[in-house]
Amino acid sequence: MNRQRLFQFFAVLYFLGVSTAAPAQTLLFSDQMNVGTGWEFSHFGGIGVPEASDTSDAAFGFDYSALGIPEAPNTNVGDAATRGLRLATNVPGGWGGDQIAAIYEDASFAGQYTVTVDVWLNWAAIASGSGTTEHAGVLAGSKVDDAQLSFAPGQNGAGVLFSSDGDAACGTSGSACDYILVKDGAELDTASGQYGDPTATATNRAGYNESFTSAGLDLPSLFPSFDIAADTGGLNATGTQPAGTLGFQWVGVTLQVDTEATGAGSGTDLGTVQVTLESYRSGNSFVLGTIDNSIEQDPSDGINTGEQAANLEGGIGLMITDFYSSAATDPALAFALFDNVRVYDGLAFPTPVLAVPEPSALVLVMTAVCLFSFARVNRSSRKALVGLPILAMCCLATQQAHAVLNLFSDKDHYALASWSGDVNNIDLVARENHPTTNGWRWMYFEATGLNGAQTQFSIDQAFAGGNSALNNHEMVYSYDNENWLFFDNNQRSGNLYTFSNNSAFTSDTVYVAYAQPYSYGRSAAHTAAVLATPWAVPTVSGDANGKIGETPLAFDDVGRLVPKKDIFAYRVTNPATDSAAPKRKVMLTTGMHSGEVLGTHAFEGLINWLVSDDARATRLRDDAEFLAYPTLNAAGRFAGTSRATVENPTQDPNGRWHPTQWVGHEDIQANGEAMMADVVSTPGGLDAFIDFHSTIPSSIGDDFAFIEIDQGDHLADWWLEFQSLQPNVLQTDSTSTGWTAANFGDLVLGAEVDITFETEFGNSRPLSYYHDLGKNFGIAFYNAWIQVANPADGDFDEDGDVDAADLGTWQSNYGLATGAEHYEGDATGDGAVFGGDFLTWQQDFTLSAAVVSSQAVPEPAALLSAVLMLASLTYLRRRAMA
Repeated sequence: MNRQRLFQFFAVLYFLGVSTAAPAQTLLFSDQMNVGTGWEFSHFGGIGVPEASDTSDAAFGFDYSALGIPEAPNTNVGDAATRGLRLATNVPGGWGGDQIAAIYEDASFAGQYTVTVDVWLNWAAIASGSGTTEHAGVLAGSKVDDAQLSFAPGQNGAGVLFSSDGDAACGTSGSACDYILVKDGAELDTASGQYGDPTATATNRAGYNESFTSAGLDLPSLFPSFDIAADTGGLNATGTQPAGTLGFQWVGVTLQVDTEATGAGSGTDLGTVQVTLESYRSGNSFVLGTIDNSIEQDPSDGINTGEQAANLEGGIGLMITDFYSSAATDPALAFALFDNVRVYDGLAFPTPVLAVPEPSALVLVMTAVCLFSFARVNRSSRKALVGLPILAMCCLATQQAHAVLNLFSDKDHYALASWSGDVNNIDLVARENHPTTNGWRWMYFEATGLNGAQTQFSIDQAFAGGNSALNNHEMVYSYDNENWLFFDNNQRSGNLYTFSNNSAFTSDTVYVAYAQPYSYGRSAAHTAAVLATPWAVPTVSGDANGKIGETPLAFDDVGRLVPKKDIFAYRVTNPATDSAAPKRKVMLTTGMHSGEVLGTHAFEGLINWLVSDDARATRLRDDAEFLAYPTLNAAGRFAGTSRATVENPTQDPNGRWHPTQWVGHEDIQANGEAMMADVVSTPGGLDAFIDFHSTIPSSIGDDFAFIEIDQGDHLADWWLEFQSLQPNVLQTDSTSTGWTAANFGDLVLGAEVDITFETEFGNSRPLSYYHDLGKNFGIAFYNAWIQVANPADGDFDEDGDVDAADLGTWQSNYGLATGAEHYEGDATGDGAVFGGDFLTWQQDFTLSAAVVSSQAVPEPAALLSAVLMLASLTYLRRRAMA
């Protein structure tokens, strides 16, 4: 085989993943920090997982993606993404020194070995210098039995502590610094000679601060400042990360341990640990120093009076320590993350993990290599036998490079506990987070690798509310997360529910849900779009973006920290017609039960119609205002709960709508207080309160409203109009005496009519049905409050007079050739809007003094001339095109 063929052969081997390099270091230990098997804790509350009474906190498998934290850089292909160990300390504040360490002990950690860990430090950033003094630590030789009962910065073993924010007051009096070498719990002073930069000995203190610079080390240049919110997608803290510090970025900590090395000190103890820190954000690294067991304390240096040799064998420790009693401005954002813990045999840095191409890209590359190689070696029949093995190997490689099945459940509104199986059969485990009923209810996830698969999905769990509610239910799927289709086959037998299609999927990515989803992100985007119209403004309780509050940070039912979510409100009306005279006033709410998505789609349909150019909506805005609250349970929707809020996962929020019930329910309180302020900010009382929900199939039989029949609410003119437009909608007497949102609307806000409106799951209706249903609410208000009986032909807005507003309707719709309605400018009833309709308006028009003084209305004769000219031009244009 000549040199060219040899190159081709090894090229194929490379793409097949066959390495000819020297073997990598032996991996002694590896942990993705998802489960915690084998790990113990050392904290002032004991060695078990911290309890509620402890001041520290620990969580394995913490999903850090919800805070905008990217995947740890040393995650291997196939590892669980965005999961790690979260440690926090001094949670309530007030302790003058607190810490917690997770410790793993293994006798194989001896001789020469290397520890590598991905570490992320989070702090409650506002501005530089306003954080706290938490330090993350990685230590070799840590032992649970050696835990010190009083505060010692590094507890035991030897390694590094570093801070997140540069707030440590590094000085010569022994106060904490931002980068510290620790040995058996003691901070090492720079004069000991164990720090990497020899110039540090000029100032004797316990480590470096964030501004340390010298000829050989410039921390601010190595780790530049940056905007925290920009780097975390707005899901985490805000402010600037100070230069020279390692917060809000993944840091590679490497400890190269030689337990038998002879050190440079006067003592006889063996063992050294070289500490290297690398920022994956800037790509820069530095050696902090080499801890040396042979160096003993100098009692006269005034800094470190406790330095002694440390144990370096048999264990590793991951810790967070807080030197002072100050509390973070937001304790939920002050923590350390640890991911991808590995221990290698030997002192050399481990071989970097090779980035694996996406399967589709790998197939293309493999195909190109195969064709090139085969063409080069097969120039004649004499050489064909050489080419065939290469081609066979290439084909094998390309066949194996298919898309990998995966299901994702960690995005906005997603909900799935776990799954197993293959592309043909996928068994699902749903989240059972209904606050009052056992079983699952809401489900939503993303699957990849399904192109060409005819998959059957199965769930063998009780359904919250009774399995019979699934008898006629159809799950939905989408290829673009926007347009949804129903599965062809949906069957239930006992607790087992299966669904599938009669044909294979035609896309690699498929979205699956219990019903057409409505994410928190969609509510936020819809709010912004509505506020961009001329007909919507924030309510008096909100800021310029319509934000009236935010949800608190809290952990959801699967242990994820859910970031704060904005709560919105806005007012829809024609602001030009605001005056001292009261308008009709309606309050609209939705999203309280986060999995009841169909009601929120109906809410969207109503709002879209209210801000539309429909002549009836235009006229209704003149005389009515609508106060809208689209995110009653913002965090719950984002987290994928069924009904509960994240803050209170075991309680139904629709029973806490009263100031006496708001303690510990910050999201409900933010909405409720805004409603009380908004409803009195304009003249007049509240005519109607509608809370949009959805329900599993019930004995009532279709979409319906809980309405107070005993008070006569069911006889309201607008409700009767709605029922005539939507005859399938039923009603049932509302007899609830609890503090539901509707009762809050009635008894606190003073609404004349209050209803809880329920759209029913299981009817296999497209989204257009719910949007039209919402639109019909708007038309019902128009019919009841604006439209008069037998309006004049020229009264296009049907409000009882013929005026300039009707002329505006005709002008807006001039040219409609078919399907036009009277309210669109069709005065003659022929389904078109042309000059004849204007003539009818002119005949009906009565010029009043008020109109003359307030409207720039042309004389009828001038208008007629303009119309005739326009009609003539239209006629000539059509003749020319014929």
